[in-house]
Amino acid sequence: MSGQGSDLFLGLDFGTDSVRALLVDDRGRIGATAVAPYEHGQITVGSAIAQELFVDPLPRAFALQDPSDWLASAAIAVRTAAGSADLDRQVSGVGIDFTSCTMLPALRDGAALVGADAAYRRRLHAWPKLWKHHGAAAQAVRMTELAERRSEPWLAHYGGGVGLEWLFPKILEAIEEDPEVATAAEVWLEAGDWVVWQLVGAASFGGDSGVEALVRSTCQAGYKALWSREAGFPSREFRQATSRSRRSITNVSSSASSAGSSGATER
Repeated sequence: MSGQGSDLFLGLDFGTDSVRALLVDDRGRIGATAVAPYEHGQITVGSAIAQELFVDPLPRAFALQDPSDWLASAAIAVRTAAGSADLDRQVSGVGIDFTSCTMLPALRDGAALVGADAAYRRRLHAWPKLWKHHGAAAQAVRMTELAERRSEPWLAHYGGGVGLEWLFPKILEAIEEDPEVATAAEVWLEAGDWVVWQLVGAASFGGDSGVEALVRSTCQAGYKALWSREAGFPSREFRQATSRSRRSITNVSSSASSAGSSGATER
């Protein structure tokens, strides 16, 4: 893939079962592509990894994933693509997209909660929840009904309903089903944002980028986390009222240029 003066870019597409790497120049010419499947695939009822991890069968609505698979498969895909291309330049930029809302709890240093302590590997809600995870249906209905009663202005932007696959219902599900996990989680975020955090230097990944420097995708936040540049996230009062637990989604911040961390803390 030679071409003097032409910049080279890497795209990473994180799908449900694999990650695809694409090398392309600034003229749109594809130099190479490669696909690497996730070692553990989808952690769903009946899967080998689910049977290994959990004593009881997973509920049918659950769809989880191992975050270490995302990084390992991305590395394989990039090496494979780079090895099949005639590279004579450095990569000038990286673009990432990810299934959404695939989300996970993490610590302030960027470590995924499920990888921070072996004990959490046995806790369902410590794992990343795939976009297709449907365990938060009750929480989504409750959020919709509450927003209707309160005449929340943002509800109209989403067709009058909160989706069960979105960020806040999945956080509420963890708060109500496993308060210990919710307490341990210092930040909840989209998987795409987590991968970017690792690449730009999360402290847990050998860098110096803590949660204070975390920048979240405004696209994902706007579509799946009820955020807007004008109003930010739903109000603290709304978020407190959604939970049937003593805990609620209270630690949420945003700015005009980025959407901040989402945390579950005790009221």
